[in-house]
Amino acid sequence: KIKDFFCSTRRSAADQYIKELCDVASPPDAQRLFDLFCALYELSSPSCRGNFHFQHYKDAECQYTNLCIKDGEDIPLCIMIRQDHYYYEIMNRTVLCVDTQSAHLKRYSDINIKASTYVCEPLCCLFPERLQLSLSGGITFPVDLKNIEETLIAMAEKGNLCDWKEQERKAAISSRINLGIAQAGVTAIDDAIKNKIAAKVIENTNLKNAAFEPNYAQS
Repeated sequence: KIKDFFCSTRRSAADQYIKELCDVASPPDAQRLFDLFCALYELSSPSCRGNFHFQHYKDAECQYTNLCIKDGEDIPLCIMIRQDHYYYEIMNRTVLCVDTQSAHLKRYSDINIKASTYVCEPLCCLFPERLQLSLSGGITFPVDLKNIEETLIAMAEKGNLCDWKEQERKAAISSRINLGIAQAGVTAIDDAIKNKIAAKVIENTNLKNAAFEPNYAQS
């Protein structure tokens, strides 16, 4: 067990770090992973420090960091940090995270947004666990998306997530087609022609079950 690497007087402190690593619904970022590993190393028993392994490599083309706790064939913690992603395994659970680049909001060019994205197994996709907003003047604050994720997981468990996805597809397709028609400056176009346009878009994007609302405008 991973707790066996720590003295009894230090196990409560180490346990808090281990719990943070085991919270796969809100995984730490790459820097925090490195800090957690170093903290666990500092708390480990002197006789167990040889079980902590550090490996770092960097050249002009790539860099990586490998961290692990190894006891013979048993590896209770393994962390691998790459340039654009990182993943770690703890107690037979694997967490994969993708480091996304900051992006500007289209309407508010002075705001940067960065997503902390990881693989959400219940949803079978990459999901942004939280957003980091940066404003001019050095102001930054996080936006937690955990409630949204939990809602989607609950919908998936109840079997109605697919219905929600279809509604979202319908809204997105309808909004973009109507916006495109408006930007084209067409003064008069009837619903039949809009439906033909929508049908072609749906066919080309292979969204067989999507529908189109001619008067839909995204709020």
